Amino acid sequence: MKKAFYFMPDISGFSEFVNTTEIEHSIHIISELLEILIDTNPIDFKLVEVEGDALFMYTTKELQFDDILNQTRKMMQAFHTHTKMYERKRICNCGACKTTNNLELKFIVHYGNLNFIKVKNIVKPYGTDVIKVHRLLKNNVPLDEYLLVSSAVHKLYENQFDTGWKSLKEIYDEQEVIYFYTNLNHIKNEVEIREKQLQENKVVAPIQSIQKTIDSDIDSLYVLISNLKYRHLWDESVKRIDFDENKINRIGTQHNCVLQFGKLNFETTSEKSEESLIYGEKTRDMMFVKNFHYVLRLDKMNEFQTNLSLDLFLEFNVIGNIMKHSILMMIEKNWNKKLEKLNQIATKQSLSN
Repeated sequence: MKKAFYFMPDISGFSEFVNTTEIEHSIHIISELLEILIDTNPIDFKLVEVEGDALFMYTTKELQFDDILNQTRKMMQAFHTHTKMYERKRICNCGACKTTNNLELKFIVHYGNLNFIKVKNIVKPYGTDVIKVHRLLKNNVPLDEYLLVSSAVHKLYENQFDTGWKSLKEIYDEQEVIYFYTNLNHIKNEVEIREKQLQENKVVAPIQSIQKTIDSDIDSLYVLISNLKYRHLWDESVKRIDFDENKINRIGTQHNCVLQFGKLNFETTSEKSEESLIYGEKTRDMMFVKNFHYVLRLDKMNEFQTNLSLDLFLEFNVIGNIMKHSILMMIEKNWNKKLEKLNQIATKQSLSN
């Protein structure tokens, strides 16, 4: 009978995450994280299915113990690099986006017999060893992030386990089950240290600024500005906005503003601030301009009003410098029109609430 290694990466905290935060964004986030785990697969485990917050995988290859350790380390690094990216690059302040970095990852590895069941055209591993690996998900390991291996895996590599491994016993279906585990929290700490070393962008003075009071609470206004599916409501200068609706808008996200003639590709930017909500975009596609960047800063005045500050950053080409005054007047006129429309939409939304 064929033997197989069964492998399950499981995202800890998933149930609490989707039950207490915004569902739409949490689905996008978990989907991205599971895709990253699937793609970070040096052993080339076969994916059986996605089980909510976990991946059920297996391989019939003969593995070295270092292969398993390397697989879990790479997955853990990719997972936390992505969650830290949300902390560093997010522009959304919903509960899902703010708490992504709290998600944790654990791994279950078992070695046993490989049998299959076929239902219609669906073929899956089946049997007592498949049950065992799923039962091991419900354990009493006192850690958030860990690698757990069954006694069958421990027996294969018995001489390769260092003192960092501990064992526990559980009773499953009136049978005693022994398993072994080791702490993986240090990998997240390593990723966090590396992320802290990223250099911040240099501050440049804006070439033009506009101030406006918006009759809306700050959070609702920020959603109107940063969520691309609402852009058409207040930016009438474009025919439509093309963007990936299955992805969350964050720093580095790109979208196209389709104009009457041509289109402009924009990339989302932002800045960190404890006092304000900040959203920005930049493009190199604007006529007569090498680089165009705008930043919207929102500051709460009271529960029903928000102060909006718009900063414009432009680097003109040779022809643009000649026409600089006219271009700035046109941009200011267009933005005043957008902000007035934004105020109308935001005020209407506030009144309806």
